[in-house]
Amino acid sequence: MSQLISNVRKTIKTLINSTKNLKTSRDSDIFEEIAFNFSKQSINFGTNQRYQANITVQYLISPNPTNGSTAPSLTYDEIITVFDEQKGKTFRDNDLVLIGYSYEQGDIVTDPTTGSVSLAFTINIIVIEKQ
Repeated sequence: MSQLISNVRKTIKTLINSTKNLKTSRDSDIFEEIAFNFSKQSINFGTNQRYQANITVQYLISPNPTNGSTAPSLTYDEIITVFDEQKGKTFRDNDLVLIGYSYEQGDIVTDPTTGSVSLAFTINIIVIEKQ
């Protein structure tokens, strides 16, 4: 994997983990990156050659199976609000220029046996290397 993609992946993980309780443990919801897709291309700005990446990351959040809750403790809006508030500075601090982004709230899946609800969502990013 290229340095650009590794740097973007690390940056996104930093942003997602800054939201409260987004980790897997006995006392928290199940939170998992379920897909990380990207394409990369070379672009030129005058005489400077850089790489641009189009990245799609999908996440799934399910409630903690041991506490009896049927819904995750965090909502899509809470996660995206934290990501949105911190994205500019975090990408700049990691020498990345954020060109574009979008969020998609995916399916809300209900388990027919337990009644628990899982949330899937996607973050789409277009980014270039800072020179």
